[in-house]
Amino acid sequence: QALNEANQTTLTNIYSFNKYYGLKDNINENESKNTELKDVMNSASNILVFADNTEKSLREKLSRKGYNDELIESAVLKLKEAGLINDARLIKSYTEYLADKKLYGKARIKLELQKKGFERELIGQKLDECVEDVDFNENCLKLVRKKNLVRKICDSKTARAVTAALARYGYGYAEIKYAYTRLLEENEED
Repeated sequence: QALNEANQTTLTNIYSFNKYYGLKDNINENESKNTELKDVMNSASNILVFADNTEKSLREKLSRKGYNDELIESAVLKLKEAGLINDARLIKSYTEYLADKKLYGKARIKLELQKKGFERELIGQKLDECVEDVDFNENCLKLVRKKNLVRKICDSKTARAVTAALARYGYGYAEIKYAYTRLLEENEED
């Protein structure tokens, strides 16, 4: 839901931005540099309509379309000024999605953010802030229940495999231990 709201906001901003800068309107052919920039801006806004992109991924997509680096830099600068590219906002919504829907641990979230193309420095600055309200102990417990791994925890041979799987989901030892302890307590009560 957070990603949908962010996409809707971006879509509204793109239409306002295009209208303000006169994109998609008739362009004076004598202004070739301005025309090229408007072409890049049109391509960028078309890309952003489909999904929020990191600054890095937008640059890569525009570069693959054959635009030169100078025009891409100008377009990205204008889009940043207009608030259409905001990696900090995007990192927050993507982090919430990964923690709440995918039930990833902090380490996996960090890895996924790096794969998505966010700068390491920005991840370092924003990640702790974005996950401060996430209870990773409870998320780990939810994940074990969701994947029906409760029975496997009771058997020592399969418990190692479950521990490895939870570690791949980005959970640390303390979070895994918490989930195991809670589940074993619940099994003793039953």
